[in-house]
Amino acid sequence: MQRDNFAEHTKLFWAKVLILGLGDAQRYLIYSKSTVWSKTMSLTGLPNILHDIQSRTSWQQRCQYLLIVEKWADIVGESVAKQTCPIGVYQKSLQVAVSSPVWSQALAFERVRLLAKINQLLGSNNSFAIADIHFSTAKWATHQQTLQQNKVVTAEHPSYLPAITTDALKKYAQGYQQKQVTKPPETASEAFQRWQEVMKLRSKQMPKCPRCDRPALIGEISRWQMCRVCAIEHLFN
Repeated sequence: MQRDNFAEHTKLFWAKVLILGLGDAQRYLIYSKSTVWSKTMSLTGLPNILHDIQSRTSWQQRCQYLLIVEKWADIVGESVAKQTCPIGVYQKSLQVAVSSPVWSQALAFERVRLLAKINQLLGSNNSFAIADIHFSTAKWATHQQTLQQNKVVTAEHPSYLPAITTDALKKYAQGYQQKQVTKPPETASEAFQRWQEVMKLRSKQMPKCPRCDRPALIGEISRWQMCRVCAIEHLFN
């Protein structure tokens, strides 16, 4: 029984690695150790974990919803897609936020046609076919507000990596013209070498960190007056 519990926690741990990233998953595993632990560890292979996750109803419904979101503009058209947004599937009913009551009323008349297109997209053998669509203006403002909150101005982020200047890019292209840079790298070593050359070009454009004299991002120096490595060492410890 104890071993089965640990195997279940192991599956959840790897699921969190895939969804949240390793850091959050490690914290979850530390918590799990305090509740269920076995001296004889029984680890489950990643393919089995993925199969277990993909066979769950919640996972399949989530994938179904994400597919609808991805293809929404194809289903309703570009102009309608700008005024609407799918926000979830509850009990086989697709919930759609709309910008105004006029749109809600107009789309209600198109409900049968849209249902047919959606279920055609999901496939005839799908056991989670959408049975209804509900249009509402109630969550449109909340949805727009969430989009604004999640929108990050890239250039203002301390880890923003500026584009390579035109002159530097021309020199790089001229230096590698004979090596046919346009072709994909044939080996991992060649791919790493190309990446290394690009990073060298970027480093030459970066200012120096006042503390360690290494290339640093402008956003890092602007926020911490030093590079992120020095900031971790001197400010966050």
